[in-house]
Amino acid sequence: MSSGSHKTSAIPRPKDATQAVTRASERQEGKRSGPLSDFTRPIAREKQLVKGRAKRGVIAIGAMVITAALVAALFVLPVKAWLRQRDDIAVKEKELSALDQANAGLSDEVGRLQTPEGIEEAAREEIGYVQRGEIRLTILPAPPAPITMPSGWPYDTVAQIVAVRTADAVTP
Repeated sequence: MSSGSHKTSAIPRPKDATQAVTRASERQEGKRSGPLSDFTRPIAREKQLVKGRAKRGVIAIGAMVITAALVAALFVLPVKAWLRQRDDIAVKEKELSALDQANAGLSDEVGRLQTPEGIEEAAREEIGYVQRGEIRLTILPAPPAPITMPSGWPYDTVAQIVAVRTADAVTP
């Protein structure tokens, strides 16, 4: 092993005479020669697959449409889905925090109801429980008083003020 490389065959390969002649002639004419020289050299009209500028333009437009569809499929649509999922996660996190607050309130109420005072208070509120010696009184809320005022200058203004305050009291 003198050169450090392996030889698979002792028979030398013959050089392609036609390639050597065309490369030599291209060098003499000043043309580029290299691995991409076949792709950059113009193709003769009789060897072109698509003849005519209009047909090549249609093919170029079709290639651009396909490229745009690939870009949309590989980049735009996943980014949109990611943004939508991020918004959905934010909404779900808000819902989760509201549910956690409700659960904390309910666990506080359960803890309060497990005491004797809490049990007695719940029994009084829910079923009207009274102890010996207590009297139970039920008082209904008073109905709203009808506001009938005479017509005229000061009474119209007062009626408007009462109407506004009533509307404010109704809306939470």
